[in-house]
Amino acid sequence: IFFRRSFMATPYVKEKLGGVVLVIIDPQNDFHPGGSLAIPTADEDSARTAKFITEKALAIDEIVVTLDSHQRFHIAHGLFWTDSSNKHPPPFTIITAADIEAGKWRSCVPEYQEIGLTYARKLEEAGRFKICIWPEHCIIGTTGHNVRPSVMEALNYWAEVNKKEIRWVFKGQNIFTEMYSALKAEVPLQDSRTRRNVELIDFIKKHDRILVCGQALSHCVNFTTRDLVESFRAHHDKVIVMTDGSSPVPGFEKEGQTFLNDMRALGVQTKTMPEVAATVL
Repeated sequence: IFFRRSFMATPYVKEKLGGVVLVIIDPQNDFHPGGSLAIPTADEDSARTAKFITEKALAIDEIVVTLDSHQRFHIAHGLFWTDSSNKHPPPFTIITAADIEAGKWRSCVPEYQEIGLTYARKLEEAGRFKICIWPEHCIIGTTGHNVRPSVMEALNYWAEVNKKEIRWVFKGQNIFTEMYSALKAEVPLQDSRTRRNVELIDFIKKHDRILVCGQALSHCVNFTTRDLVESFRAHHDKVIVMTDGSSPVPGFEKEGQTFLNDMRALGVQTKTMPEVAATVL
């Protein structure tokens, strides 16, 4: 079941307030060793997550899993851009609005040039990012898009023992904007999939405890959690980031640590899974 863009609860199932929801961000093959955007310690994170789900299946009331879901041709992939020599930018190239204005980079589809420039300007105005060219990852329909088998096995076990559905959420399908957060795109467009996902936020917020893990700590876990906490007026302490179930993208360790520090300052809890199992569930 997907919430709006696709998260929407089954209409004939009455949802209860309270309980524990586990939110797993992007536990996909491409973020694990052997994937195109591999995080070296992701397999250890996933093993701990799978063990936690299996051992505490009856204590977890709901599970939400987000899936980074891209096209090859995307504004944050090299295929979208070219330089004056018709060469695509390599991964981790930063493209600024000034670069585009100066002709250093242009869209390889002329009709998309203005779209790319407008996007770069709005992204920079928002203050969180510039366009970063990522290795092509989580391409819809590929093995890299799939959930890591260890986590998928645990999810299937949870569904079996609880007789409940996993709440699946696709993010990142629109080719003209990035979506680090599962709750809204960095630059929302007319496409409803890019706008603030009120249904998903409300579903998560109704729980007494919100457990968050997944990949990557520096990016999608970071900004999904920030956007979720921003929607709360109080009770930030019911959000718990499980630090042994998430790791930063290599080279972005500082961003991951800053995220944790910022969340603690707001009252969000950070715990390991054994700590959660012993003190929360």
